[in-house]
Amino acid sequence: MTQLKRRGLFSLDLLIERKDEISALRGLISDGRAGNGRITVVSGATGSGKTALLQQAAECAVEQGSVAVNVTCSPLERDVPLAVVRQLFDALPLGPQPARQVADMLAEGVQAGLGEIVTTITPAHARVAEALWGLLVAFSERIPVVVLIDDVRNSDALSLVYLLYFIRRVRPTCIAMVLSDTEDPQPRFPLFRAEIMRLPELSHIRTAALSPTGVTELLAGRVRADKAGLLGAEFHNVSGGSPLLLKSLLRDLADSASQPPEQCAPVVGEHFAQAVVSCLRRSGPTMLVVAQWVALLGESTCKELLAECLGTSPESAHRLLRMLDTIGVTRAGRFRHPAARVAIMDGISEQNRAEMKFRVARMLYDTGAPATQVAGHLLGQAGQQAGLCTEQAAWAVSVLREAADRALTGNRVEQAIAWLRQAHRLCTDKAERGAVLFHLARIQWRHSPTAALRCLDQVTKPFVHERFGTPYTLLLIRYLLRSGRHQEAQKILHRLHRDADSLPDEVCAELRLLEMWLAVSFPAVAEHFPYDHSLVVRRSGPVTGRDELQWQAARLLVGVLGGGVDGGFISEVEQALRLYQVAEATLEPLVMGLSALIFADRLAGAGSWCASLMDDVETLDAPAWRAALSALRAEIAVRQGDLKGAVRLAGQALDDIDAEGWGVEIGVPLSTMVLAHVAMGRTEEANALLQLPAADPMHESRYGLQYRYARAHHHLAADRPHAALRDFLDCGTLMRRWNLDAPGLALWRVGAAEALLLLGEQARAKSLMDEQWALLAGKRTTRSAGMALRVCAAVTRPDRRPALLRQSAEILQGCGDRYELAKTMADLAHAHEALGESARARHAARKALRLAQVCGAAGIVARCLPAQGAEPVAETGRRPEPEASAAPQGGGINELSRAESKVAALASMGYSNREISDRLHVTISTVEQHLTRVYRKLRVNSREDLPTASLQPAVSY
Repeated sequence: MTQLKRRGLFSLDLLIERKDEISALRGLISDGRAGNGRITVVSGATGSGKTALLQQAAECAVEQGSVAVNVTCSPLERDVPLAVVRQLFDALPLGPQPARQVADMLAEGVQAGLGEIVTTITPAHARVAEALWGLLVAFSERIPVVVLIDDVRNSDALSLVYLLYFIRRVRPTCIAMVLSDTEDPQPRFPLFRAEIMRLPELSHIRTAALSPTGVTELLAGRVRADKAGLLGAEFHNVSGGSPLLLKSLLRDLADSASQPPEQCAPVVGEHFAQAVVSCLRRSGPTMLVVAQWVALLGESTCKELLAECLGTSPESAHRLLRMLDTIGVTRAGRFRHPAARVAIMDGISEQNRAEMKFRVARMLYDTGAPATQVAGHLLGQAGQQAGLCTEQAAWAVSVLREAADRALTGNRVEQAIAWLRQAHRLCTDKAERGAVLFHLARIQWRHSPTAALRCLDQVTKPFVHERFGTPYTLLLIRYLLRSGRHQEAQKILHRLHRDADSLPDEVCAELRLLEMWLAVSFPAVAEHFPYDHSLVVRRSGPVTGRDELQWQAARLLVGVLGGGVDGGFISEVEQALRLYQVAEATLEPLVMGLSALIFADRLAGAGSWCASLMDDVETLDAPAWRAALSALRAEIAVRQGDLKGAVRLAGQALDDIDAEGWGVEIGVPLSTMVLAHVAMGRTEEANALLQLPAADPMHESRYGLQYRYARAHHHLAADRPHAALRDFLDCGTLMRRWNLDAPGLALWRVGAAEALLLLGEQARAKSLMDEQWALLAGKRTTRSAGMALRVCAAVTRPDRRPALLRQSAEILQGCGDRYELAKTMADLAHAHEALGESARARHAARKALRLAQVCGAAGIVARCLPAQGAEPVAETGRRPEPEASAAPQGGGINELSRAESKVAALASMGYSNREISDRLHVTISTVEQHLTRVYRKLRVNSREDLPTASLQPAVSY
């Protein structure tokens, strides 16, 4: 540390703010020289500079011509009789003869034994003490003596009795005595302290901690001058003004080579940690134990709890807490720096720590502390190690589970997982261990489905081979199916159906919901387990409010994919589902509800709802939830022609969790990315995605249907119509067999018809499209209908194609699918061109080009450029934004009346004035007047300049 002056660092001046104390000691020494012996006790907390003050007193004594006798008491010599007295006389320059006399006297004193010496002095010891005192007084008459005894609390008991004998006789001599003592609410020899304190010739000096100003003064000579003032408060905050702790901080600072000079600040390292422990040990075994309990109690520290831990009174505990503050380790019972707490905790053995933590946890629980506070003390210990009995373990598990629930409420997922893992380790009841494990898996699922599945591996075998008629069985089935372990799931399902009559009502209700979920998610598995109609009779709706959401979502998805619901029912259930927020219990049904809206072609509602849920999830630590919603948003985006957005969102979904975590449900984001890349003309990227390993169980699920449908479109784009036809027809076979033949799931007939047209089989294509159009009865304003109409036009007479294509464009514009609208407009351009209607062809081609450029659909761009006579635009270049070319249109569109918007929308799709008048039931003159006002408000010159996509929100179909 270049900014730290090493000169004098380790001979630290600890006498700052000690002027009055030094002056008092000088007076004491002067009085002793004048034959007026006195006694001074220097007291203070450990590390407060008492020793430094005694060293200064010794220097003052020598300066005044006195003999300084330095004696240091050590806890290692507490049991050595007269060890301190021996040090005192050994330090005196007595000469050989007096020294031998002292040795003989000390030997006699040791031989006299202790007896009742702690409370009274025996005649034998009195004779020895008197003889020793006489030698000391005789020496002081020649040269004044200053006796300095450091840390007198560590003296042996017999020396204290002799010292008391000397102290009572010091007044008429040339002897001054200075004793340093550590403040201790529980002194070893209270009688010695009481006897000293009652002497009239006693004076008392207390060494207080340094103030922030004093710390700043201390730093002034050791750090950069402009930093000392700023750092004084920081060093004081960590050390509490303790000179010993300050010295350790400066040692750590000097040893820190990584600390930039311009950021000179306290560096809390090994020296500080050692100093903290040393302070506490030197303060006595009680203080170290107190500090350990405070370290364990943490923020819960209070005198009542500490008293219970120590087995003492709250008043005594309060004094001990104040002593810790005085030492400088804590402030108001809280550690000044985390390193101090760590250093103290490291000194507790694992066994003792476990026992102490459990004891703290139980005390906190009994005082009504929150479960999260109690659980913090139950981490990191095994039941056997902590010596927990069954009853204690059950109590601990209950607290940990409650704490985990509260942690989840606060979005502290990692904390909840840690508490549940500990609960599982401590739990001794087999059934509860399984419940804890499932709770843990549900929480882990939001973070890492892979970890959740591995967590459940340890209970999968018992559930397969044993009887567990609980909802956890059904949850395990869902997890097994998602991970592709269908055989294990089917074994459990077979057992449940075999024992259905003996299952509780709650399990029957869950089983019914599971069967509905299987029918639309894993229909190949559901084929082996047809609906049990007795369960339907026993449960026409949810048994409790807990599964109301699951019930509504399952009914909606089953109804949409099975084709048995109308728009009113969908809207009603959608409104009910929107009342819920994302949580462990609600994610799956919410995903089912959103999927149902997507398959029902209600993309606008699904998009807004999904975005709202995503906003909530973004604030949570739940990457798996975010991935599930991102996959749905990607699916919505690709169906609205936002191809780049679909790729981005699907990519985020795949980045949030790995392929193993996705399991068979990876078919959703993969199929979306393939469809988006195909639409953008990126067949190589789509092919790379299709080369990724796809587990066979995925093809037994709805997600496999979506994957196969996307693969078929890739074959179609790659000019492999035979392969495309095979995949489309396989989709159809499975969808009809599984009763999932919903156009919103996969328009396999439309795709197959396109493949057949490429193969020249127009009759088969027309048959499929006639079948598809019949199935769309009652749904002919949906996106699926718009897509179907485009292909219907391809299998009909050329003169009828423009009308069908304009109808398709009208529907798709209302649905907001720019990509499919671009395809329709491109077909419309070719249809007009085939009929020799070049102007209309150019108009449709220009519209298709603009939409394709916005979507990034390179294939459609290539088709449209020759038709409208423009120069090619590189896919990676900057495309002109048609809506931005007429810059003021955004505001102008908002100024259009409803009638003007309808006319403008139809005109932008190539309808003539007469055709518009026929559709809207108005005169041609009215159409012309509306168009004139539209051109003026939008500041365009002709219908070719009308922004098709921008007009869409203003038109209602």
